[in-house]
Amino acid sequence: MKRVYIFLLAVSLLSGCAQSPKIDTGLKSQLWLEHQINTSAIQSWNIKGRIAVKNTEQSGTVTLFWNQFLSNYELRLIAPFAQGTYILTGTPTGVVMKGPKDLSLVADNAQQLLREGLGWDVHLNGLRYWVRGLPEPDIKYSELQLDDEGRLVNMDQSGFNVSVSRYTEQNGIPLPEKLTIKSDNIQLKVIIQTWDI
Repeated sequence: MKRVYIFLLAVSLLSGCAQSPKIDTGLKSQLWLEHQINTSAIQSWNIKGRIAVKNTEQSGTVTLFWNQFLSNYELRLIAPFAQGTYILTGTPTGVVMKGPKDLSLVADNAQQLLREGLGWDVHLNGLRYWVRGLPEPDIKYSELQLDDEGRLVNMDQSGFNVSVSRYTEQNGIPLPEKLTIKSDNIQLKVIIQTWDI
């Protein structure tokens, strides 16, 4: 009888160890709210990283330099093997893209220029928030998944799935280091090597 009791106790302890700790959903929601408030305060940054792009017509990797200052930005996309550099500059009044072979395009929005200049169907207004691990404000999102620290792991918004698989901390604020953004038309795997905020 004593052996049976010890066996049952051991099984009980092992099954207890196998279960992952659960976090209170109310606490997770509070951490998510705090994360959004803290991260939304970051309005200017410099990012260096890489983007692996894949769509129905092309695939490849570019080096990314993203300089954001409030609502003004410059994205520098450098293709390998001297294939050229594309510079996307945006202000509240318009967007300009310059590229190899005297390419110069002007439009009201960046999404149009990325499609015309690079063949990328990317929602840059959303990307500005997604790269910080945030949903774009005032746009419905779904399939939200958070980690135990209340940070974004996965969501769907504006026809894109956004998943963050790794974070890094800058000035006490967790920011995405590795994320994947995909739609029916394109997939972007983004590795952020350095954040400067």
